[in-house]
Amino acid sequence: MQASDTLINGAAPDNVLDLNGNVIQSVGAQVTVDADLGEHLQGVFGFGVQKVNHALGKGSSALLAISLYQNFLTQSSLTYFVGDKAEPSLTFTGGNFSYKYNPDVKNLGLYLLRGPVYPGILLGGFQDFAVDSTKGTMLGLKAHQNLGFFSHDLILNCEREVPPTLDWSLAYLAKVQAGAFQVGAGVNFYRLIAYDSKLETPGHLSDADLGFHKDRYIEVKPGSTDTTFFTHQGTKVMGMFSLDFQRLFGAELSNPDDLKLYGEAAVIGLQNYGTTYNDIKKRIPVMLGFNFPTGGLLTHLSMEVEYYGAVYRNDLARIGNNNVVADWTKQNHPISSPKPVDYSDYGIDSAGNWVNSTPTGDVTTNVKGTALDKQNVTKDDLKWSLFMEKSISKHISFMGQLANDHFRPKPVATGLIKSEGGTQEAFASTKDWYFMVRMGYFF
Repeated sequence: MQASDTLINGAAPDNVLDLNGNVIQSVGAQVTVDADLGEHLQGVFGFGVQKVNHALGKGSSALLAISLYQNFLTQSSLTYFVGDKAEPSLTFTGGNFSYKYNPDVKNLGLYLLRGPVYPGILLGGFQDFAVDSTKGTMLGLKAHQNLGFFSHDLILNCEREVPPTLDWSLAYLAKVQAGAFQVGAGVNFYRLIAYDSKLETPGHLSDADLGFHKDRYIEVKPGSTDTTFFTHQGTKVMGMFSLDFQRLFGAELSNPDDLKLYGEAAVIGLQNYGTTYNDIKKRIPVMLGFNFPTGGLLTHLSMEVEYYGAVYRNDLARIGNNNVVADWTKQNHPISSPKPVDYSDYGIDSAGNWVNSTPTGDVTTNVKGTALDKQNVTKDDLKWSLFMEKSISKHISFMGQLANDHFRPKPVATGLIKSEGGTQEAFASTKDWYFMVRMGYFF
């Protein structure tokens, strides 16, 4: 990978994570059983395990390079079919199940059900769970109805990835197919039902209840006493389309997905408030993708591009952490604020000066506008992803991706959640990129 942003918050000389030229490797396996349980019932259960090697930079301590094994459920759900199983009039699914409402997406997009609202952080990465239809990303209930050219879904989903967890969101999606053209739209009432209402707008709590800085929850208008209380709750709306040029012109290529143009856009948070979320245009990510024909050389080749004008760093460090570094096993305070990560979170003043303690004394570095700038309000607006796949004999698949996307390195093996491991994107400049390849055997 080529990563221009190497600044982290810490003491010298261990204050730079240099990911350039790093090799990250992992190995894993998963097994899923799909069982017919009767005329109207289907069950799915599976599990997997993956070995994770951590994305440590050059010069990092070898003691942190310990590999971990992570296990996970692929799916665990029951589906009830109303009518004939082959063509049911209605289906109900409950449990941990896979749901990918935009099957064309290979990396970017899926904004409606992926990532928080305030702040509107985007998620993604090579073979992310959300784009892998063999892994369950929803925990809850789904009702699906297909009426030929029209289909729709109602989903009640439990938040289990982004703190505060165990909140319930209600989403509705509908699609219309008109020949070669498909359009869809959806709405997600994110965290509609709170597990603990105190955690949804924690700025109202006392300083004693918070246990740390209250400014992560509120915004006071300069020169006045007007106070805005931020909230984890919000509403997303999404629109999507696809245009199949093969079907439009009556062509028949070896791959039915070739020559397909698709796209998606969303509004992440309908409400404007404060100075942080006062411009709805900066809360609208847009992506476009196209599947290129390869004449049978590859099974799939697609290019996706994305624009997102959010004026803050795409960093999860302050969600679920009382500081940039926090041990998740020792938290005894409310979940932190939806206010985005800012200069002050990295020890950088408003002028962009980063004061770094070194053995020779205090050295002041100005990072504003440079590749080290954690704020990077515009340099990370454009993302892109080139995905390729080659299948052999239906059992072996080679997949590769060249991209500048929302990839986050895995956390280091200390148990601490840090900005250099798992919370922030590795790529914050248009010059950054990485390449990954994966080989899988399927039986």
